Amino acid sequence: MNSLFLKKSLVNTPETKATVSAELHQNVMRAVRLAKPVGRSSRFFRSTPAWGAGVLAMLLVAVFFYLPQTAPVSQVTQDVVAQTKTEPQSQSDPLLVLGESLLIFSEETAAPEQALRKELERLKSDLARFDFRS
Repeated sequence: MNSLFLKKSLVNTPETKATVSAELHQNVMRAVRLAKPVGRSSRFFRSTPAWGAGVLAMLLVAVFFYLPQTAPVSQVTQDVVAQTKTEPQSQSDPLLVLGESLLIFSEETAAPEQALRKELERLKSDLARFDFRS
């Protein structure tokens, strides 16, 4: 094929020579205008989350390194230190206190079996009262 023939066939295609009414042209252009985005967002607003994350990371690093690494300790007077050194402490004293507290706790709370039996009796009386067959 001749290059001149190809050139003519591409230039003189029926799609390039079609005529469109003015009303149809306006409708098409309006549809194109309405389809495109309203406004372009700037690059600053797209990069805001990244800048925020960077600033937050720097702030956390600064707080971590520049805060004091020790906790404040109250001053102990010499009298208290001397009193604790002279006072003999028995190794079994904390165990006795713990044992007494456990004994009191066990006396105040009902045994789980007793609580379950009471609940079972209550449920049986409810079934009998409402005449449900079990």
